[in-house]
Amino acid sequence: MKRTFAVFGVAALVAAGVSALLLRGSDPEPASVAAATKPALPTLYCEFYNFVGRAPKVGFTFATSRAGEAPAFAQVNQIEADGTRTAFGRDGAPPRDWTFEAGDPPNLSSPDDAIRIVLYGYEGTKSPGTWFEAGLRSIQYLNLDGKCRRGGA
Repeated sequence: MKRTFAVFGVAALVAAGVSALLLRGSDPEPASVAAATKPALPTLYCEFYNFVGRAPKVGFTFATSRAGEAPAFAQVNQIEADGTRTAFGRDGAPPRDWTFEAGDPPNLSSPDDAIRIVLYGYEGTKSPGTWFEAGLRSIQYLNLDGKCRRGGA
């Protein structure tokens, strides 16, 4: 008897969902659907792990663009292991522009040269979502292994 009610309940939910789609007709898409289909701005996210490689210690998010021939990287935020997040480029303050240095491998340097991110598997045309190996070099965080990936368009 319970199984019959469960099957009937699932069928009723499916029918209600189909009815809702048909009744919606040509109404405009809800804002959440429209926002989800918009292309996101290109980003680069890098996270670096503690010495045993099990837990993230620090993460960096960059907005990326092309400045002439070289890519440009503006730091958007920095997330620490304890959950502390520092946002850059908000409240009228300029974002932190990091220096991209082409080479083998290429790397990013913070404005004060205190942090360097070595992008071992970086390819400017690498498809979004693909993780590649990276390394963090700094006195504050020491030398940490990690990975990066592009996001957005």
